[in-house]
Amino acid sequence: MNEKIIVSIVTILIASILIGGAAVYFMNPAQIPQTPTGELDFTVTGTSDCLRFLNSSVPTIYVPFTIAPNESWQLTINATKMPGGTNGWTDVYIYDGYWDKGTNKTCKAADLYPIMSDIESTGFAIRANTVYTQTFVETTLKSCTVFFVVPPGGPAAFHVTLKPA
Repeated sequence: MNEKIIVSIVTILIASILIGGAAVYFMNPAQIPQTPTGELDFTVTGTSDCLRFLNSSVPTIYVPFTIAPNESWQLTINATKMPGGTNGWTDVYIYDGYWDKGTNKTCKAADLYPIMSDIESTGFAIRANTVYTQTFVETTLKSCTVFFVVPPGGPAAFHVTLKPA
């Protein structure tokens, strides 16, 4: 009889530890995309030989973010240095989801191949004299990632901000 009680207690303890560990793992805030708490402001620079995702080595800039319910945030991308001057440009793309698998907000186009079919064009081209601005207003928790390719022809620099609208 005592052996059954000991086995039962050990089984309950092991099950409790496993359930507790699983709860901590799945509730870990680091695994959940975070809503910005303040303005996101950074500058990204780079050079490229091509302007298309199909070339696997093309450097791509991305901005992942999550908007909380009933919040609105404004994303602004300004080309502070554009190769080709006023003739230089790059398209803006949106992914309906949170993607952050690069380094310092940059990646290679090949990194995006698994989600390429879900990336949509905004129909907007960033130019040296044209700022991309989009306001995201959500009624539910929503994650998005904005992508754009570093344009070819020399060094490029972009100033990106995400702030409450």
